[in-house]
Amino acid sequence: MDTSDSQSPFLIPDAATPLDPPAPPGEGLDLHDPDTVIDLFDRAAQANMGHPQRSGALVDLPRTGMLTMTGDLHDNGLNFSRILNIAALHTDPDHHVVLHEISHGEKLISGRDYSIRMLSRIAALKLQYPNQVHLIQANHDLAQLVGEGILKDGVSVVERFNEGVDFIYADDADEVRDALGGFIRSFLAAVRTENGVFCAHSLPSPRALDTFDPAVVERVPTDADLGRGGSIYKMVWGRNLTDAIADQLAERWGVKLFVLGHQPADMGYDVIGEKMVVLNSDHDHGVVMPIDLTKDYETLDELISLIVPLGSVIA
Repeated sequence: MDTSDSQSPFLIPDAATPLDPPAPPGEGLDLHDPDTVIDLFDRAAQANMGHPQRSGALVDLPRTGMLTMTGDLHDNGLNFSRILNIAALHTDPDHHVVLHEISHGEKLISGRDYSIRMLSRIAALKLQYPNQVHLIQANHDLAQLVGEGILKDGVSVVERFNEGVDFIYADDADEVRDALGGFIRSFLAAVRTENGVFCAHSLPSPRALDTFDPAVVERVPTDADLGRGGSIYKMVWGRNLTDAIADQLAERWGVKLFVLGHQPADMGYDVIGEKMVVLNSDHDHGVVMPIDLTKDYETLDELISLIVPLGSVIA
């Protein structure tokens, strides 16, 4: 997508002032208007599928520029603004960011979840920087797509989300949900860097590994892949990860280290074994990990040294 197109409201800052921060994604758009949001989701899904480095459900990034890897976001608007300041997408077309687990935040209004608004803003961001923003599949977003309940405090987060969509969009809510479903369906399984880092929401658990198809990242996922028992489903729901899993998949996918989310990390990150680090970006101790795509990283300690606490960043 050509972001300089005069028909598009998403413009890269003028080259004469490359450091001027752009307007927040979605600013100037009426995100309560169903036609606007449906159009955002439809065009962002096309941009996801049309990424030049995408093959199947995987984007491979070359040895140039920077990549900011994040953990679960869960509709944390303050931390989202901080992430964008760190990623500085507007300053260099070789700056990239990975985002995942966007929906289902902790803050409800009258018992409803309005994280549809964060998904809309991220769709706008994707259109603003189509080759730099990488959205990967996660269990909460996937649950919203397939309608599978996740309970918090005894209430389905999917139902809370749907109630928020119903309240905002009323008679057009089903059309908005359909467009959102196409957007989520277009998400990647993972981002892989030429210097050997694999960024995904999670990896399959030990008991799921025997029936997990690692080739799922190399094809456009089917309904079977995304549904319960499918390989994408097993990947985003995986827990109790082990070095044996990391070793096997690192060899299969040609990588050295994994940056994941999904599992709670009260202090922002946690280490699993010798090859895996978990990031959280959705709470007061949330972090991100900017890496230099031109450098080699051989150990987790090298990656951990790059972690930035989001609380230290001006929003």
